[in-house]
Amino acid sequence: MRLADCFPARPTTPAKGLVADLALLAVGGGIVLVALILWFDNAQGSLTGNGAVKSIEVKPWIVDPAHAVLYPSNYLFYPAYGALCRLLDLLGVFAGDPRRQFTILNAASASLCTGVAYVLARALTGQRAVALIAALFHIACSFVLLLAITNEDIMPSYTLMFAAMALAAVWFAGPTAPRVVAVACLFSLGWLFEWRLIFPTLPAMLAALWLCESRPAHRAGWIALFLATVAAMAAVAALAWRGHDGAVGPADLLWTGKAVHSVWAGFTWAKIGHLRDGMAGYLLGTAITPLPGGWDLWRALSLLWILAVAAIGLSMLWGARREPRARALAAVFGGTFLAGQIFNLYAQPQDPQMQINVMAWLTPGWALVLTAARRLRPPGAFAGLRPPGAFAGLAALTVALLAYNVWSIAPLRGLDTAWKRTIEHVGREADPARTVFLIHDFDWTEIYASLQWGMTDPGTRALGPAPQDAPRFKWIGLASEALRHPEWSADRQVAELRRQIDRAMALGYDVVVARLWDMDETRLEITTVRIVDSEQLSALRTMLHGDYTARFLFDDPLAGRFYRLQPAR
Repeated sequence: MRLADCFPARPTTPAKGLVADLALLAVGGGIVLVALILWFDNAQGSLTGNGAVKSIEVKPWIVDPAHAVLYPSNYLFYPAYGALCRLLDLLGVFAGDPRRQFTILNAASASLCTGVAYVLARALTGQRAVALIAALFHIACSFVLLLAITNEDIMPSYTLMFAAMALAAVWFAGPTAPRVVAVACLFSLGWLFEWRLIFPTLPAMLAALWLCESRPAHRAGWIALFLATVAAMAAVAALAWRGHDGAVGPADLLWTGKAVHSVWAGFTWAKIGHLRDGMAGYLLGTAITPLPGGWDLWRALSLLWILAVAAIGLSMLWGARREPRARALAAVFGGTFLAGQIFNLYAQPQDPQMQINVMAWLTPGWALVLTAARRLRPPGAFAGLRPPGAFAGLAALTVALLAYNVWSIAPLRGLDTAWKRTIEHVGREADPARTVFLIHDFDWTEIYASLQWGMTDPGTRALGPAPQDAPRFKWIGLASEALRHPEWSADRQVAELRRQIDRAMALGYDVVVARLWDMDETRLEITTVRIVDSEQLSALRTMLHGDYTARFLFDDPLAGRFYRLQPAR
């Protein structure tokens, strides 16, 4: 049997069981995800803390939306999530705590996205069982699952973008003006929530329209219509918020330049390894929880699994290459993957938020693999027993994937409660009114102290003499200036850090070092995710140990050892 035969020439989407299945996935899936949220008790997961920051920034949209500030790169995210958090407040769901409310909203988005994955797989294959297993596979993928139960901000925009990609994969096989406009509108809503999603998928959408239309004039027409609709959506969004604080015009929405010139940007050889880890971590929880004895085996298994799905899926699509639906599917999902990974090599290829939409091709790819497996006949019965077929084996593997990825995050359970106790402990040992903390910018102490004591910018510029109750959280970031000014020399970075420490001491504050003092250069580089030059980090560490001495204050089982700095002279 040729693999191409497994790609049906005329799939149908019978109505039988469709509504029941979607209800099961949307409602039942949402209940399961909320149960995982309550079990996990860790709204940040093991990610960057970006969701915690966004939950603080969204508060003006909850309490006073008329005077809240718009952000061009997340133009619709804050207004939408602010309104939804107000609704959850009324319902008494984590009332007044948007950091945890985000997890509930993300779970709702993820359950809807699972329904989209089901409809896509059913439209492609015409098989209900395949669609159900493919939908389960989608939510079982490690990064999708993690982002569905934590408070990162990508899930609503990803859901909209995935829905646009799914529609394009089906509708662009036979484009019409209403179909092109509908997909372009949904696509635009996705990137208006999160601007950077425009890049991987826009070229993929245009490629699908080009490859699926045989008439050259119509090709240009469909592409022009798609781009015009995208521009029109930007204009509508700009007009709707005209006069609001932070509002911008359509051109500024189409190009916000988010992170283009940040410290994260730029191509390096090290990012190839990060890209490999990001792809492996998307499927299996290898990038989340190291296993005893190392996790290289799990990374290798994940990459082999991904390569196997790609090989089988591409073989089937190649065999059906004359089918417009096969070309549309390959262009939309394959094009997003190729363009997205190039973009990720410039940005943060290991970040779950950067991989979730780029690796979305695995779900329709798994649906094709399931279709091929269902056509394979198991070997003959032995002793009256008929062995399970390949399809049953792959279905069991999908369930095992979900179980493994839930298990892989189990060691991270309970960190919300644990960190709450830790910050209370730190506050008792080091009076916040008389203390300036020297913290690594990527330390969880900074994230949770900001959540409990109030978010403040790092530095000593605005400090008055000690004691000072407000702001309660006063801190100096080890790499803050390096992150904001990557062009500065190591000497300038060192001088600025020394100046901030000396000013805090001159104002009468205790400068308390959190975890950093005992950290060697290798660990320091790993903690900084290698975005700060190793020479700068080494110079900062050398200055600290040369210009200051440290007196041990206290130890915390979660936050580590704390020391009080004193001048060495």
